Amino acid sequence: MNRYLINLSYIGTRFRGIQRKIDKSAGHFKDPHTVQGVIEEALLKLRSVNAPLLKLSSRTDTGVHALHNTVHVDLQRPNGKPYDADRITKTLNRAFEKDAQSLRILSTVHVPLTFHARLCAKSRTYLYRLAVLKREYSCESGRQHPHARFIPIEEHDRCYFLGHPQFDIDTFAKVARMFEGMHDFRTFMAVAKGNPRQQEAMHSVRSIEQITVERGRTMTTALNRERAERYYDFWDVRIRGRSFLYRQVRRMVGAWVAAAEGRITERDIYRMLTVPSQNSWCTNHPRTLFTFATSSTTRWILPIPIQQSTRPTMASFLEQLRNRKTELQRTETTVTYMDGSRKIFRNNCEIDAPPRLGFIVDNSPDQVPACIMSQFLYLGSQDCVRAEVLEKYGITHVLSVGIETPPFEEYALGGQQPKIEKKFVDCLDLPETNLAQVLAKTNAFIDECQARGGRVLVHCNAGVSRSTSVVLGYLMERCDQSFMQAFATVKSKRPCVQPNAGFIKQLKQLQS
Repeated sequence: MNRYLINLSYIGTRFRGIQRKIDKSAGHFKDPHTVQGVIEEALLKLRSVNAPLLKLSSRTDTGVHALHNTVHVDLQRPNGKPYDADRITKTLNRAFEKDAQSLRILSTVHVPLTFHARLCAKSRTYLYRLAVLKREYSCESGRQHPHARFIPIEEHDRCYFLGHPQFDIDTFAKVARMFEGMHDFRTFMAVAKGNPRQQEAMHSVRSIEQITVERGRTMTTALNRERAERYYDFWDVRIRGRSFLYRQVRRMVGAWVAAAEGRITERDIYRMLTVPSQNSWCTNHPRTLFTFATSSTTRWILPIPIQQSTRPTMASFLEQLRNRKTELQRTETTVTYMDGSRKIFRNNCEIDAPPRLGFIVDNSPDQVPACIMSQFLYLGSQDCVRAEVLEKYGITHVLSVGIETPPFEEYALGGQQPKIEKKFVDCLDLPETNLAQVLAKTNAFIDECQARGGRVLVHCNAGVSRSTSVVLGYLMERCDQSFMQAFATVKSKRPCVQPNAGFIKQLKQLQS
């Protein structure tokens, strides 16, 4: 048995995706509507002993275009010798041309049996092409409508056209840069049926190596190029990473476009990224405003517009809910008031429930950092990263632990605009996170601040676990305090602190 790496590219308008949708175990082999099915059908012309079964480097969706994708296949020749790699390339391309398939094999390489197209892939890159209608034309009502404005036919299914008059590419690039590095992208993950792993805590943690937004060029012919460049600014958006979640990138780019058009704010984007949950998805813009077809390894991302729901559809949906109300199972709702009293509502009846201890709802933002060391070290939550708070306490350095530094406007001091030093240190709030590696970076940044005579604010999301552990580690390593002494100091200044059990264990080991 010999293994072959196949490099390919294709125009995916006519394909339902790269992965075959028909199960060979059921006795069905032909699937002319997917890239995998077409290649496996063409490989039968080599008359190998075994049935060809492709292993994909990644899965892609309907309408995918691929500049460079990779798969591998195991083939056993009847005489036991390996196939010539060029023969495989020529045989496949000949079959594709005969069937008029928009698919091309770039090269074939004989590789060891230990090679795997998906597991050995070093990175994958998405390319989104945006065509933004220039502002002088987007303000014209007649040309702003997508069915009225000029769109070059050569760019059909090759580019996503935007005509919003307020679209700001600088805002688009700014919010896009927030996504670089390791984050929990659960907010941007679409739920796939039959995948139980997506419920695991670490499943949605991914690392994006690089995001670039660069001016692109139109792919139109000479006849249309001048007109296309007169109406549109073309932009290339590249997202490179080791792996991505189901529909993660298309939802990310959709959120960036919404921010660039002013339909959501940078703060909304920040919340979606730092509070990973399906419930954090901002509803100020349609969830499926558009989707993008993708390819793998080197990805060429193209838009597929999705029509938005209309009022008649919404009314019809509400009518269906009212009609099925009688089929709902009877239930009860318990309401607890701030004075501790409780009411049970069942079948439109109100019933008193046994009272419990009351509580006070505190909706005010946590904007008061705790001063751990006088005029030097402050501890707080992300709410403290605001211009007015930083100016009030004279903060010169901001250390963000586990979450990117929230966007803020730097304050003016003595008529000058001071430069606030910012540093992000990757740290997941999990017991197994190596705290020693985190402290090596954070302590160096705090030492630098002290050497400059500045004031540093250490924060995470809530200012309870990660940033607290960093401050405790600094007090223990730089101020020669025991864990109990450091914890008592911090607890007296900020009562809500509570590192997770793993961090506490590692800090106690640090003491010994």
